[in-house]
Amino acid sequence: MLKQSLASLACMHMVLAWAAPADPLSETDYFSEQPVVLSASRLSQPVNRAPAAVTVITREMIEASGFRQLPDLLRLVPGFQVSWVRGNIQAVTYQGLSSIYSRRLQVMVDGRSVYNPAYGQVQWRGIPLALDDIDRIEVVRGSNAANDGVNAVQASIHIYTRPASADPGWTVGAAIGSADIRDGLLRYAGGSGDWQWRATLNSRRDDWLKNQRDGARDHLFDARAEWRPNNRDEVTLQAGGILGEWDESSVGYTFSNQQTTDFFNGHAQARWQRTLSADSEWSLLVNHTVTRADEVFPPLSVPPIGVLAPDNLNYWFSRSALEFSWQARPTEQLRTVWTAEARLDRAGSASLAGPDTHQGTMYRLSSSVEWNPAEQWVLHAGAMLEKHYYAGTQLSPRLAVNWLPVPGHSFRLGVSRAYRSPTFLEQESDFKFTSGPLLVDQRLLSPFKLKPERMDSAELGYLYHLATLGLDLDVRLFHNRLDDIIDFTTPFPVAGELMGDGADLTYANLYRARQWGGEYQLRWQPGKATWLTLSQSWVRTRADFQDLEDSAPDWNLSLLANHDFGPLTGSIGYYRVGKMRWVGSRETPAYDRLDLRLSHVFKLGKTRAELAVVAQSVLGDYSEFDSNRLFEPRAYVSLKLNL
Repeated sequence: MLKQSLASLACMHMVLAWAAPADPLSETDYFSEQPVVLSASRLSQPVNRAPAAVTVITREMIEASGFRQLPDLLRLVPGFQVSWVRGNIQAVTYQGLSSIYSRRLQVMVDGRSVYNPAYGQVQWRGIPLALDDIDRIEVVRGSNAANDGVNAVQASIHIYTRPASADPGWTVGAAIGSADIRDGLLRYAGGSGDWQWRATLNSRRDDWLKNQRDGARDHLFDARAEWRPNNRDEVTLQAGGILGEWDESSVGYTFSNQQTTDFFNGHAQARWQRTLSADSEWSLLVNHTVTRADEVFPPLSVPPIGVLAPDNLNYWFSRSALEFSWQARPTEQLRTVWTAEARLDRAGSASLAGPDTHQGTMYRLSSSVEWNPAEQWVLHAGAMLEKHYYAGTQLSPRLAVNWLPVPGHSFRLGVSRAYRSPTFLEQESDFKFTSGPLLVDQRLLSPFKLKPERMDSAELGYLYHLATLGLDLDVRLFHNRLDDIIDFTTPFPVAGELMGDGADLTYANLYRARQWGGEYQLRWQPGKATWLTLSQSWVRTRADFQDLEDSAPDWNLSLLANHDFGPLTGSIGYYRVGKMRWVGSRETPAYDRLDLRLSHVFKLGKTRAELAVVAQSVLGDYSEFDSNRLFEPRAYVSLKLNL
């Protein structure tokens, strides 16, 4: 505990000395409002009046961090752990309780879920989205099932892209550095009459971990168009796709030292939004997503488990969704939003889940109500009723009350219930090795009808806002109770298996866990040229499975500070994570990471140019997953031109 406190004080002392304000905030800045968020209830509201704790990762934070990949940005959120298992598999969790697949996080991009229910994962590297096109990220810390439904158990992440009219004209960017970093960006944004559009091409390449064969290359396309025929209607069209060429596996099973994956993910989406009045609107959203991964085993390679290996680990997944949402203000003190949605999920993997196509339809109806009986009180009630193809019919409610006794201070008390549905793999797995018609070895099987996992949560929050000092503080205390946790159990008898030991692993509802913890996030902007964010989290976990108890670090810390020196802008990122264990893996030791970024904005004729130098992990090698997989110091240089 002493080391933790000293590390926190050292970080604060370093930044306070470096960030001495050279330009105080103006009177207008003194009275700036708190950030407005949408993700907690689908209603636009300041963070101090929202029914849940929300962290906002802004555009300036994305740029200052120096990160090249989307999941790394979540290091800036209190309580999040991020690990690069290899160059194409990233593990992300909030307060632990997770294997390398984040089955209890919901992730949305402009309202479209990118959570893959086939494997219960988010293939972060496979999201066709350039970091340069992200406007902001809102992270709801804690259960958000009343708003986002099944799988928004521990947290939900909402990514909002920039409007098509942002940065009009051509944008060209490139980056080169160690670890085989090679990036390229080409974007055009324009408009005509009632239309605005943007198209982005982004290529990324790197070799992520030291002494590991995990090179990855991605090529993505993303397009957005907006049509505003009048002052009431807006139609937004979006489409994108990504092609990935990755070493090793995309699902975690490696049978050959030459295993490779060809990955594709594509989507199309349309949203029609009509404004009825200043306080009333409706929207219609339709989208379709398809994912395919083809894994290749060279015929001459010898798998480490002997002569047994599947033909491939290919899989595919698709989702079609239709959603209608309506907002209204029945009275001056009451705001409501109603949402209805239908989804069709389909998935298949001959090697992992048998020859059949597995599919299911999900129907959802949700409502959120915000009532202001007095200026200092905000009462929230929300619920999601879902009929899920595996989880059955479930109700996920949330109640919260916000008390704002005096300006600058607010308190929040909330309780909620959330569910995680079994994935296709958990409920339909049939992973086996055969020789002609003979069953040699049954590796994975789903012999039981699984129940959904359930989490009951309670939290107490406090927010402090002092505009005259540019200071915002968000404190959260929480208690979680997770039941019916799905995991692997002991072998299960299988008739006719030649090895005779039955299925090596079977899925079942096995465990429960309890958590207590606290966290805070602080943002301070003492002057126009200087800002910093600091967050810390502490958690204790008790469970009837040791891996779950060890799955969250006792504490972690993140700091990002930025200062404009005039000709140059510099930023410092420091991240400290205590020891932990991803469920089913070896222990990850505690580590410290320090990143530095220096940038210069200048003119080349009429062209705006930005040159940046980024150094990551300057303190030396460290491990985020186990001691055999090291992230080593690296650096890269980037240049971006707005033509």
